[in-house]
Amino acid sequence: MSDTVHRFIFDDYGIRGEVTNLTESSQKMIQAHQYPTFISDLLQQAAAVNVLLATTLKFEGRISIQLQSQSSLRMLVVQTSHQLGFRGMAQFDEQADYSKMTFKDLTKDGQMCITIEPLKGKRYQGIVSLDGENLAQCVENYFNQSEQLKTRIWLFNNQQQVFGLLLQALPDMDSEASFQHLTHLASTLTEQECLSVDSETILHRLFHQEAINNLSVDNIEFSCGCSREKMLDSLMLLGEEEISQILAEEGQISMNCEFCRNHYSFTDLDIKKHHSLEGNSTQH
Repeated sequence: MSDTVHRFIFDDYGIRGEVTNLTESSQKMIQAHQYPTFISDLLQQAAAVNVLLATTLKFEGRISIQLQSQSSLRMLVVQTSHQLGFRGMAQFDEQADYSKMTFKDLTKDGQMCITIEPLKGKRYQGIVSLDGENLAQCVENYFNQSEQLKTRIWLFNNQQQVFGLLLQALPDMDSEASFQHLTHLASTLTEQECLSVDSETILHRLFHQEAINNLSVDNIEFSCGCSREKMLDSLMLLGEEEISQILAEEGQISMNCEFCRNHYSFTDLDIKKHHSLEGNSTQH
């Protein structure tokens, strides 16, 4: 099964939906990291959610979902562009025992932030507490509280792939009963079929008696977007004194991308060239 997101709408009900299945892209996101299974599962689920949200972007830019807590999960973030390329990473307590931990244990006193960042225009951010039993409930709470959009989400994953389904009321939804009807049908999903059957078959099994308007099927890919230039830009934030000290001690500066773990090394000459290019850019 290819990595896609399938958008559809129930015109008679005023309810939209999306279904995604990520295999190769989610594996690329986690393969260079040594995440405990519980952390990698949550990161894959966050990627599926973020992809489902990214299809609503009507401009060039990106949307991100970020979780932070006072517990073992320090931070988890997934960023998806309007072109549906995503990247994600997690920071966590490496000494913690995750074998019997629940989602609420992992995210105690935490919050979830959804940020929309257009390349042009104002940045938007919404924050809610992580008070659900799982990630799907927390995202549903976000839309119900912050956006006043009735939303249901189903997430299933194993170590190889993640499946996500979203149903969301539109402003012209005809009735609460219609939403309850569709969510009842979707709730018959089983983990086994979601992780073994393609999205089109899932939709047919669930909603074959409904008038469903298929809008689009788009490909999804892992896309980190890191580069030597971007890493040098972030390196400059250290300040010249600290950079000079590291170069004097080590002879070069080594950095790893937090998302894809690509390794970069910079010499004094690399940094001077970057400074020179920055100066020329400023003058022009």
